[in-house]
Amino acid sequence: MPKEKKSNPASMFPDGMSGFKSIDRFTRTLLDGFDDAVCMLDEAGNVVFMNRAAEELFGYSEEELRGRSVFSELEVPAESTPLRWDRKPTTVAQERFFNTNETRFRRKDGTVFGARYRLTPLKEDGVRLNLLHLTCIGPCEKRDGVFDTESNLRAILDTISDGVIVINDVGIIQLLNPAAERLFGYKREELIGENVNRLMPSPYHEEHDGYLANYRKTGIKKIIGTGREVAGQRKDGSVFPMYLSIGELRQGNRRLFVGITHDLTRRKKNEEYLSILSGAVEQSPNAIMIADLEGRITFVNRAFCRLTGYSADEVIGLNPRLLQSGQTPQGVYRRLWETIRAGKEWQGEIQDRKKSGELYWALETITPIRDASGKVTRYLATQRDITEQKRAKEALQESEERFRQVAEMVGEWLWEQDPEGRYVYSSGSVYTILGLKPEEIIGKRYLDLLTPEDRQHWAETLPPTERVHEGFYRLINHYRHRDGHEVFTESTGAPIFDDEGQVVKWRGMDLDITARKRAEDTLRLRERAIEAASVGIVIADARQPHYPNIYVNPALSRITGYSREELLGRNLKILQGPETEEAAKETIRQALRQGTSCEVVLRNYRKNGTPFWNELLLSPVRDGQGVVTHYIGIQTDVTERRRAEEERHELEIAKHIQFSLLPKRPLRLPMAEIAGVCVPASHVGGDYFDYFHYDGNADIVVADVSGHSVGAALIMTEMRSTLKAETRRTPDNPAPQSAAEVLRALNHLLYEDLSAAELFITMFYLKYDLGERLLRYANAGHNRALLRRQRDWTVSELDAEGLILGVKRDVFFEEKSLILEAGDRLLLYTDGVIEAQNEQGEFFGISRLCNIFAADRSESPEATIRKLMSELRTFSGENEFADDITMVNLQVR
Repeated sequence: MPKEKKSNPASMFPDGMSGFKSIDRFTRTLLDGFDDAVCMLDEAGNVVFMNRAAEELFGYSEEELRGRSVFSELEVPAESTPLRWDRKPTTVAQERFFNTNETRFRRKDGTVFGARYRLTPLKEDGVRLNLLHLTCIGPCEKRDGVFDTESNLRAILDTISDGVIVINDVGIIQLLNPAAERLFGYKREELIGENVNRLMPSPYHEEHDGYLANYRKTGIKKIIGTGREVAGQRKDGSVFPMYLSIGELRQGNRRLFVGITHDLTRRKKNEEYLSILSGAVEQSPNAIMIADLEGRITFVNRAFCRLTGYSADEVIGLNPRLLQSGQTPQGVYRRLWETIRAGKEWQGEIQDRKKSGELYWALETITPIRDASGKVTRYLATQRDITEQKRAKEALQESEERFRQVAEMVGEWLWEQDPEGRYVYSSGSVYTILGLKPEEIIGKRYLDLLTPEDRQHWAETLPPTERVHEGFYRLINHYRHRDGHEVFTESTGAPIFDDEGQVVKWRGMDLDITARKRAEDTLRLRERAIEAASVGIVIADARQPHYPNIYVNPALSRITGYSREELLGRNLKILQGPETEEAAKETIRQALRQGTSCEVVLRNYRKNGTPFWNELLLSPVRDGQGVVTHYIGIQTDVTERRRAEEERHELEIAKHIQFSLLPKRPLRLPMAEIAGVCVPASHVGGDYFDYFHYDGNADIVVADVSGHSVGAALIMTEMRSTLKAETRRTPDNPAPQSAAEVLRALNHLLYEDLSAAELFITMFYLKYDLGERLLRYANAGHNRALLRRQRDWTVSELDAEGLILGVKRDVFFEEKSLILEAGDRLLLYTDGVIEAQNEQGEFFGISRLCNIFAADRSESPEATIRKLMSELRTFSGENEFADDITMVNLQVR
């Protein structure tokens, strides 16, 4: 192995050696890692620098050859003329540059070896240099420590933990080591040939090319040859802090820059952690002190200084015993040192003395601090001032004693519970309240004494006991006495805390309020009932003139429009107006004079002046001597009821008129029989049917007027009158001959009235020639008629084009005709039939109607109608019909 060279990165060379002063440490280290011999020669060919491999190859140290010419002194002449550095290069000399040549050299020990070499001109700070690169050929012995140059350099770069990146003068990456790959998250092949600014976040990414261009132009260096903290960007886009040092080297006319990067992420996190830790220690409310193994104080925080009154300068280097008060037994300190010297944590209460001489109690914890190997190096002591807690504890002990003495002298049930709610103390009054002796409830949870309903209520309502840290006041509990009767208590309690703020027990008392609770519940129930009543309730004071109101419920305000404040203190005469019946007012005055009850319906007025019918029930309230002290008035707004009664009366009249216009019995003819039914959904319906016989024809009509009101009934009545007039003209003015003409005439005559009433009519009209058995029919938007043929019992639908009546004045109605046969049946119906719903919301539907009609074997149309109505009622169940039900059945004989 060659002897180790002394590091001299700033070595100076004698004058005449090109003026080149030094090789930076990085370049020296890098070249020393080459397996091939490398020498740096000045313009004269003299040695400026040799790497270790060159020293091994020539047998000379760098100091021995520095300033001497390798070619002039060590080259063994051969056929070619050696290069002379004291004259202009010849053609042979010029070939030595940039070309690979072979020659022989003589070592220091006289042995000769063959070498392949190459000269590369360099330029450093205006000084010309030449890089001589030699590779031994021929009989060169491999000495220990000499390896292949490329593999040695690769091994060096691969083992460097910092990232190494080599770029050219325009920023293109030429080389990087595995550490750089790991650092930036790229593979080597992804970066070679790419711009290095790819590894930089903004704004460095955008500025870097400009910096290189400026350096190439001006030669002014900014960070080359120095190091600083910068930010890098990984392949995944994350940005991280790193330390970057940049060196420059040249290869011939090429300029290269070598960057060495070191990831600072962990160091930054450690610095941040240490900063947080330091801040936490300094800002801790507890006093913190650190001492060495000899007990000398090395650190105290601000809380320590506030607690003890000493400054940090006054205690650093001293023993903590300066705080001892003399009040803490020595045995405590002995056990303390035994514990911490055994590497364990110690905790206990001690009494120390402040700088001012004042004594204080502290809860102290001392913990050994260990190094990475587990060896104890320091002791960390924390103190929490518990002086006030100690004083409070002593005062608590005194008060507890007084509490127990007082508890035995009072009638309320006094108790104490542990944090889980188990009784640990009970006064004797529990026997009076619950029939239980104190020793019978000790150890039981308070929930165990409650009624099952109350126990479930509190179990679901209250949070877990460990989370309850606030007292309660006048909480109502529901117990069961030993003899079985219910007991209500008013419970008040508060938690008792230890020095750490943890609940150690609960203390409180229960007051028996069973009798009061029952009375309050009764009154509250009455009050809620009155407040919730839908009728107006007023209480007037009969002992004062004019009977002023002393209570009104919300319903009375809703009925009258006056607020409670406007009604209180006033008489309800304010509700009377110009049309209030005199007889009703006299009835009220007489009841007040005689002190009796009365019931009257009178016209009153709301605050906004609108009248309403008021049903008033007035009742006196007497005291124990029978004297009337108050009047209670129950007032009900019966306006709607009165209006409904009037409307119901009107509807009954309209219904009577409507049904009087419908056919009273089936129409039985030699060639046909017709029956029908109409069942309105309300008092007055909008459906209509009729059939009549004249001149050998039978006409049938089924209609449905929109709505279920008196107006619909009136329109239906008008339509019937118009229809009768149209079908029974005089000889001078004959009736229409077709069903379509009837519908056209009705639409024309009723259009104005239907439009004004915003109503419309659907209608199916047919004419049956009894002799010819010819059926002609037309439809004004009504449900299609059903025809069941006797010959095959099939059901088909009859329809014709036509718009509902009342939409347009002039409407075209299509008329169709067909021949009927004996036994054929025809069913006309309104949509209330097929839209009837059962309890599941299912519609009766046209399919069900067709199936029942097809299967019907009734002997008469009237029986068919009864059967269909029975099926409808069975299907609907408890549901009322939502629409009018009308059906007409024609049977051909």
